Amino acid sequence: MSRQYDANRTEQALDFDWSTFRHNRISVVNLLMAGRPDGRYLEIGCADNVLFDAVLAADKTGVDPVRGGTHRMTSDDFFAAYDGPPFDVIFIDGLHLYPQVRRDLVNALRHLAPGGWIGMHDMLPRDWLEEHVPQIRTSGWTGDGWKTAFELAAADEIDFRLITIDYGVLVARPTGPCCLPDLSADLADKRFKFLVQNLERLPLVAYEEARTWIDSFRAFVQRGDSASLAK
Repeated sequence: MSRQYDANRTEQALDFDWSTFRHNRISVVNLLMAGRPDGRYLEIGCADNVLFDAVLAADKTGVDPVRGGTHRMTSDDFFAAYDGPPFDVIFIDGLHLYPQVRRDLVNALRHLAPGGWIGMHDMLPRDWLEEHVPQIRTSGWTGDGWKTAFELAAADEIDFRLITIDYGVLVARPTGPCCLPDLSADLADKRFKFLVQNLERLPLVAYEEARTWIDSFRAFVQRGDSASLAK
């Protein structure tokens, strides 16, 4: 491996064996869609449709420039042209580069229905090779979209959890008018070591804890208890 990346090399690692977990992103998205028979689902980055085909939703839109989904285009082009109704659940799993993931997240917040959810995949790289930008590892590469989690942590009126399954599945919900803070000047050059050293700043949870959180919010929405939507 080229020595040009030695400055980013670290022996630090996160001890997750994803193959031992019973749940994955399919479990999470279908949990978010539960109770929404007419819910509208948008997926950014569909690839082989592993998730897209498994989502239990009657109204599904999938965007991918190469294959899968329903729209053969970039997410930037899709959001720039889209003028339809908002989506109940939006899942972001496109190009795993921080600037792109950040744009997808900002656009998702703009096109999310009240009471809706945003999901994001590949938010927990386990070592510096899985995370490295430019991409070094040919498989199991997550990139550096994890940086958006620190922006979410700094945001007002956004609640989120980072679920420790399937390379890290982040779930977020606005609790009021919100705007994603732009921390790109501070985060742009950060690498895996920063994530490990600051992981305690992020709300990591197991799947069952995340399910309890999601179910409790859904109960509030079904009761129309708007005062309970605050963090």
